[in-house]
Amino acid sequence: MMGIPVRDIMTRSVITVPVSMPVKDVAQLLSERRITGLPVVDAEGNVAGVLSELDIISRHGDTAGDIMSAKVISAAEDADAEDVARLLTDRRIRRVPILADGKLVGIVSRSDMIKLFMVVRWVCEDCGYFARGFERPEICPSCGSDRIVLRRDG
Repeated sequence: MMGIPVRDIMTRSVITVPVSMPVKDVAQLLSERRITGLPVVDAEGNVAGVLSELDIISRHGDTAGDIMSAKVISAAEDADAEDVARLLTDRRIRRVPILADGKLVGIVSRSDMIKLFMVVRWVCEDCGYFARGFERPEICPSCGSDRIVLRRDG
């Protein structure tokens, strides 16, 4: 396990839209902000769904609530980054809302995972060989040692 909680890598200022927002306005917001999707919130600020570019071009409806994906795959802010990376890949989704006490506190996207990938590496303490990735290698491919530790650049 990487042992890096998603709170350390998540985007904290999350762009959201209300369920009542017209689809045309959501499309304009996505285009202006150059994002591919976002959480949809209800009147109490709870995550009611997630809406993506695909929802806009493939579903019919007047509001964000009409076309959003209501089944939200989320994670807690103390979830391990490796587990969220697995959610993104296994479920083939682009973003995971991060919740604390049921409230939205951030979001982790594939691009957040790419940023993490670039700053972490598994390093062999015996020979210095390193590899990037979200899973710890069992043994060093260079010297066969099992003394491999996670290091974070910067």
